[in-house]
Amino acid sequence: MPLPLAAAPPVAVSSDTVMEFIDDHLALAVGGRLRMRMALAIFDGLREAGYNARVDCVAPATSDWRLQVLQIAHRVLNLRFDRELVRRRKSEIYAAWEAERAALGIPMALPMSANNTVKALLGACNDNREGTMDVALIIFLCRLTSTQVAKLRFSQLTPGTVVQEGEELDAVELTIRDPIGQLQTSQPKIRFVGDEATLIKAWGALREDELIQGGEDWFFARKARRNTSTELNHTWIARRIRLLAQRAGVADASGRSRVSPQWLRKAYEREWLEHSGLVKAARAAKVGTRSILRMTRRPEA
Repeated sequence: MPLPLAAAPPVAVSSDTVMEFIDDHLALAVGGRLRMRMALAIFDGLREAGYNARVDCVAPATSDWRLQVLQIAHRVLNLRFDRELVRRRKSEIYAAWEAERAALGIPMALPMSANNTVKALLGACNDNREGTMDVALIIFLCRLTSTQVAKLRFSQLTPGTVVQEGEELDAVELTIRDPIGQLQTSQPKIRFVGDEATLIKAWGALREDELIQGGEDWFFARKARRNTSTELNHTWIARRIRLLAQRAGVADASGRSRVSPQWLRKAYEREWLEHSGLVKAARAAKVGTRSILRMTRRPEA
């Protein structure tokens, strides 16, 4: 049945209908899977219309978005909408989602910050060669694109140590040959210090032993048949991060995840900017961070 918004003249959707809509979108664990609480006839009708084609239960963000669309439609048509009702029940949508996921033994979704996500991904890595490479891969993907990581060679990295506050720490330096984006362009030299450098060195030691047996000096390579190593590519890296996200519990009930190589780099860059002096300087000067980066960039010799 079409909503009264489509009538001529349009009529506001009642609060009871909005309540029913929210009830229908609440998650429910049935037969080891998540599904929505709506009647099967409604669910089948939505699927026939092209909605929810791949999932039995949409994520809370999707339900939230649908409610926002409904609210915007009322505002455009100058119709009254019970925003307070939506505000009160929105938390219930998320609470039901987490409760039903917990009932199925699915880990609670973590806040999708770069820091929390990276910690979860690192925790999902194994202690073998594959896991050691995964750890280093995640660390580099926070700074580089997947293509840059795939093309990374030993000759680009300078391992060493630094002294900070009287303590000697592992360090690894990298100069990006073809920087991409404002952060890489303004700071093409990267220095990993402390735990990150130690983890990178751990993978480097394994790769160095493999290089003694011959082959290209790619820093990252996956094991192939007959003890040979194969360089990585963008597609393989994307699939690997998706697998780790599912293993870490930062994917949704259907196994899909927003976490990708690009997401890691963009999220890291966003958090770095927020915690740096660039944002404060940009706000004080009433310009964007891109302009501040241009003003502070060293002139080329």
